[in-house]
Amino acid sequence: MSISTPVKKPLPRQEGMPFGKDDPKRQQKLLIAGIGGVALVVALVLLFVFRPWKKPAPPRLNEEPSKLANLVGSEDFKKMPFERREVYMKMMDTKKAQIVQAYANGQLSDTEYQKALEAAHLGKQLDEMRKYYVKPVGAARVAYLDKLVTKKETKDVAVKHNATAKQEKKEQDLFKDEAALQAEINSWPPEVIAQFEQFKSALSERKKIYKSAHPSKSATKPGAPATSPAD
Repeated sequence: MSISTPVKKPLPRQEGMPFGKDDPKRQQKLLIAGIGGVALVVALVLLFVFRPWKKPAPPRLNEEPSKLANLVGSEDFKKMPFERREVYMKMMDTKKAQIVQAYANGQLSDTEYQKALEAAHLGKQLDEMRKYYVKPVGAARVAYLDKLVTKKETKDVAVKHNATAKQEKKEQDLFKDEAALQAEINSWPPEVIAQFEQFKSALSERKKIYKSAHPSKSATKPGAPATSPAD
């Protein structure tokens, strides 16, 4: 008589025990966890590549005028140190003709165009101021101021006799905002403001002297007799 080996029955699975390797629910969870892990790694890689928390770098000085105009019209420009703003303002002056064209092409809004013109205007004055103070005190500075005055007056006369240039100047004058210009000047370092005011004052005095030596023809009314010192 043979003795048969008793068959062991599998123990019932207890609550809370992990699923077996072949359990479909366990495989599903592992698959979901794997996909989630890959997605997390990809997301982290994209974050470190694009770094959305970092602000984009400001445009280079040789960028298109429209991009430079966008910068000077932004809040980021106001937060820049004066030294960097001065560089951009001077560049706007050198590219003023291109800025005017960009506005005509619809690449700039009215506000951006206004800010660009203001930046160009101040950039030109800052450039003239720097050149003025580089020259020695005395005759050299006076000669430089006279050169600026003569150049400006000659340009104004030419504009008056050029219908297109006259209309362009008239349109640009509509965008002038003295309060905005002064607000920008007030944000400059105190020593720069002091130099700027002294330069503008000296230039104004030389303009008066020029006007006195070159009276405008329109100042005398037609038909009015010219007075002489003897009268």
